[in-house]
Amino acid sequence: MACRIQLNVEDKPLINELSDEPTLVALLTEQLAHIAQKQLVEIRFEYQQQVRSLYLLDGLLAAQLHLHAEAYISALAQIQAETAEETNTINTNTVERCLNSAFTLAKRDCAQAVNGYAQASNLASQLNVLAQAVEALSHRSLKGIAPMLDATDAAQLAEQHAKPHAEKPVKTAELGYWFTKPHQARVLSLNLFGKAPQASTAQSLILTQGTRLIPQPLLNANRLFIPISGNTLESLTVQLSQLIDSLDLSANFPDTDWLCSQGRDWFKRYQAKDELALVLMADSLEELMQEAKAMRAYIEKTQQTPAPTPAQTPATNLVFKTPAGSYFAASPLGDKGLTFVYPGVGTVYPNMFSDLHGYFPELYRELEREGDLPAMLQAEAIYQGAAYAKTAINVSVKDAADMSLSQLAISGVGASYLFSRLLTRVFNIQPQLALGYSMGEAAMWASLDIWQTPHALIHATQNSAIFNLEISGPLLAVRRDWQLSEDAPLVWNSFLVRASRAEINALLTDFPRVYLAIEQGDTCILAGCEASCLQLLKRLNKRGIASNKVTAMHTPPSQSQHSAIQGFYTLGIKANACETQVRFISAAQQSTVSIDSQSIAKSIADTFCAPLNFTPLINTAYQQGARLFVEVGADRQTSTLIDKIGRQLELGADGVQTQEQPILAMACNAKGCDTITSLLKCLAQLISHRVPLSLAPLMPQSADKATAKTIVPHSVSTSALGGHYSNVFQEGEPL
Repeated sequence: MACRIQLNVEDKPLINELSDEPTLVALLTEQLAHIAQKQLVEIRFEYQQQVRSLYLLDGLLAAQLHLHAEAYISALAQIQAETAEETNTINTNTVERCLNSAFTLAKRDCAQAVNGYAQASNLASQLNVLAQAVEALSHRSLKGIAPMLDATDAAQLAEQHAKPHAEKPVKTAELGYWFTKPHQARVLSLNLFGKAPQASTAQSLILTQGTRLIPQPLLNANRLFIPISGNTLESLTVQLSQLIDSLDLSANFPDTDWLCSQGRDWFKRYQAKDELALVLMADSLEELMQEAKAMRAYIEKTQQTPAPTPAQTPATNLVFKTPAGSYFAASPLGDKGLTFVYPGVGTVYPNMFSDLHGYFPELYRELEREGDLPAMLQAEAIYQGAAYAKTAINVSVKDAADMSLSQLAISGVGASYLFSRLLTRVFNIQPQLALGYSMGEAAMWASLDIWQTPHALIHATQNSAIFNLEISGPLLAVRRDWQLSEDAPLVWNSFLVRASRAEINALLTDFPRVYLAIEQGDTCILAGCEASCLQLLKRLNKRGIASNKVTAMHTPPSQSQHSAIQGFYTLGIKANACETQVRFISAAQQSTVSIDSQSIAKSIADTFCAPLNFTPLINTAYQQGARLFVEVGADRQTSTLIDKIGRQLELGADGVQTQEQPILAMACNAKGCDTITSLLKCLAQLISHRVPLSLAPLMPQSADKATAKTIVPHSVSTSALGGHYSNVFQEGEPL
């Protein structure tokens, strides 16, 4: 690289005179000659008493140096107002002409872009807006530039600023992942205008996404996670005492980054081969101290009393667990019985794990390359702000009850697929067994690398007569079974009721249009004619909770669709599918399912078309060796059921535990809880039960690792942002 050009920009105060400062577009245009000569340009600017930097470099040169740009500048445009009357106002014609000119130069369609509008007066504020736009592209999220998206076009922009003191509308969109159509890069048009007397100048920059992704750290000062391992209880108490002493000393140095300095050391000390392990979780160092002391007190008490055996004590008494997430299992269950559980339809919820992408951007990029990620998660129904381009914030999310069966099926499988990839490929957690609740059986096969083209099911499900017409929607299969015409009234519903099979079966003969669809522990699900269901519940003297979902799965009318469902799920399997260590369990049979297309499809069809009894399924899994059940998908409904079923299986009628080992269920996601905290609580339990997994994604980063915002050009006429230059330049990098 020839040399480095450095520019310094001050945050000059606003004055009511024309400034001699160049505009952002003018400044960037001036640097193109340096960039063409393979020179690095650093623009160091001060904004609101903070100093930041942007780097500009030729895109081809950046690629040759293996530097990843955060964004590319595809085009720059600047236009002055045409008349004197337009000088002191935001002129919609000027802004639109400038925007159109920039898109023409970039050779891009404006319909493919998200348009952002910002009022930025001096050069420093314009550079700050550019830095925010670069971060939006590198983080794959519009959240950081939400105020720029309040206006969808220049006319609305002018209206918003017509009255300087008018209150801006409050944005309700929760902007999470920036979804795009398959194989389409993110494009952001950044449209700037100034205050009077600079309001006559409109600037437009067309930015496209770079290849650099910046993950947020999973741990921080408000989310602490400390693993400690040892071969004896005494070694654990010694280390806990050392941690407590360390926290005592750190109280004298409040400005020290404890997590990056001493917290990192605890990760290095952790040994995966040790027989015992505990995890401490806390929201602050003060809470961490309390968690450590409580954990030490528990272990010391355990040392003083004989260790209870599983045959004497229920599973819940074999572990120490706090609301913050700290966890210790004195008798680890190991990974031999690690079972992934896939939930059925209806567990998805609005804006589910909408911030997960910020912590695992590489995972999301991988999923985008594989297929249609927005369709896989049904983004336009689930997420606010998930629509494309100019409509990016004008989407209302649906509750699960408002989604069709096909939408619920697709998004449910999509959520499970995402979390399976997260657990198996990011944290290297490998299950020994797998099972699904109802439609979760399809998610199981799609998520664990058995089918060749699981993404093909998205389009197939969207257009399937089975899921849109026969067992849902107009319920044609039910109408044929009940001998109803297509226009005859039919109100279908299902109800969760706390009642036994015997209680319900005693009344079913009086209600031929009500079915016992699912048994799950101490509750059942009734499905059928809504009026008949309500009458049966009244006879039972029970209160039912309506699901308001239209699905005839697990009822006799669905049996007419058995061959169609089997054909639907007869898919090619991967060449190495039979080499998997995972044993797959189906509700349709006692033995594990053979890994071949026909056996898989038949087991799914058998499960879908017959009443589901979840309790025997869990018992079958237990007999196959399942002990640790991890729910893989949205929310934790299935793990709650397994907890209840597990207690029933463990305890006999006299309250004495009958199983030689307990059943433990956990979930990696929970509605209403922080996404990452829920995930960490799950990992903490797995670590303490000595399930092998990678701690690398959790490792706190060294405090001296800084990041830089860099702009690099595609060619001589364009520039791009992004790149990490610690290996090129010895001096420190700006934030």
